[in-house]
Amino acid sequence: MIRLIPLFLLVACQHYKAVQPDGFAAFKSSGEFRAAGADGVIFRVREAKNKPEAELAFWKEALSNRMRDAGYTFLSDGEIKAAKDHPGYLIALSAPVGPVDYSYLVSVFVSGSQVVIAEAAGDVTKLEAHKAAILAAMSKLEID
Repeated sequence: MIRLIPLFLLVACQHYKAVQPDGFAAFKSSGEFRAAGADGVIFRVREAKNKPEAELAFWKEALSNRMRDAGYTFLSDGEIKAAKDHPGYLIALSAPVGPVDYSYLVSVFVSGSQVVIAEAAGDVTKLEAHKAAILAAMSKLEID
């Protein structure tokens, strides 16, 4: 199983409701929502303090800069909307992990003092097969 790059500090109180992507199984994890596909693709949703307190534009730039500086290959980015048209930012990245290339989808949503992060990772071809279901799950996020 792969580890996703931590971008923010976790907090205990959830300000979101998530569902697993179609074809995934949800499992218990403290402080975050996690689900896995049978092929090893991982989906998780977590939140962090909006510190420094900033709007989505700040987090969009911070996420993009952080991932590029870490050596990830930028594939695409754009807007994404959670439930009730809550605006967010989505970035698609890739990186080699040993002999395998991995893809990453990371979205961020700002909700007052919290930032909600939804992310998925897995082998390039396996994640691509789940991409529509993952994006649908991100779009169904209910954010306070």
